[in-house]
Amino acid sequence: MFTEADLRTKIEQTVPRVYNVIVTDLSYGCGQSFDVVVVSDEFAQKNKIQRSRIVNAALKEELKSIHAFSCKCYTEEEWSKIVV
Repeated sequence: MFTEADLRTKIEQTVPRVYNVIVTDLSYGCGQSFDVVVVSDEFAQKNKIQRSRIVNAALKEELKSIHAFSCKCYTEEEWSKIVV
């Protein structure tokens, strides 16, 4: 079982140029369903699939044990337009 902190730490340590990571456990602490937002300029010039692959690669081992996983990836500029 993984926690929000486990996934956040792994992403921060693995994805280059991370600005922000928000991890929400949607399974009420069971560690089976997560919603993740990752903000990194590493995503510049990449489409949604390429961005997701970067995060999925960072969590390769963890995703083997997680039932449901949703990830949204933004650059810092994109994120600044969303969070006002």
